[in-house]
Amino acid sequence: MLLALAAAAIALGPRGHRPVNAAMLGAGAFAATFFGLRGVGHPWLAGSLAVIAAMLGTLFGAIAEAWGTAALVAALFGTASGAAVAALKHAWVPVAAVAGSIGLFVGITRQRKLEVMLPPVFAAAFAALGAAIGWGPHWRGAALYQLNDVAWVLGLMAVLVIPLEALAVYRERLTKARLAGRTREMDDDELKEKIAARQEEHERAAQQAQEKSAAALDEPDQGS
Repeated sequence: MLLALAAAAIALGPRGHRPVNAAMLGAGAFAATFFGLRGVGHPWLAGSLAVIAAMLGTLFGAIAEAWGTAALVAALFGTASGAAVAALKHAWVPVAAVAGSIGLFVGITRQRKLEVMLPPVFAAAFAALGAAIGWGPHWRGAALYQLNDVAWVLGLMAVLVIPLEALAVYRERLTKARLAGRTREMDDDELKEKIAARQEEHERAAQQAQEKSAAALDEPDQGS
């Protein structure tokens, strides 16, 4: 599943942020609900509500284009800052809330850039984790036993990010160049249509000018 998500995020280009948003928001909603409610009430309460939250998060990430990306960035900002402050034994909730609001603002104002830059990053992470899970464990033959080490997984992710980001930037520039070319073609077509529409008017004006000049030449001949 992780490898399929990585392939979808790369193959869809800028639209690859939708499966990324769906997967990350769904997983984040499940984890937050499950671990936040674990031990509260009935033993099945945390798991049941976590599944519901995961479905809602997945649907929101897949449907909401702008707000899905903004919610993902807000969750990343809030989680990173909250975890760092919690590790220092300080009050992490207000810090996470402020960082999440900043991430929400960044996600809304930088939506197009994030849609280009984020999918390759998550695709690299999904591919590295998928390869580690699929071919790292010894009971599966350990085809890539190096991926049992976290450092190797992070290194593989870093190696994959560079070409995937370059591919995303190249595709974005190519799309902009094609759009600019189509815009120029549309402008040329509109100009041709305007010229064709006013051609009859110009022809009538030229004919009237010729008639006036011919009449002006006839007047001296009649006077003489």
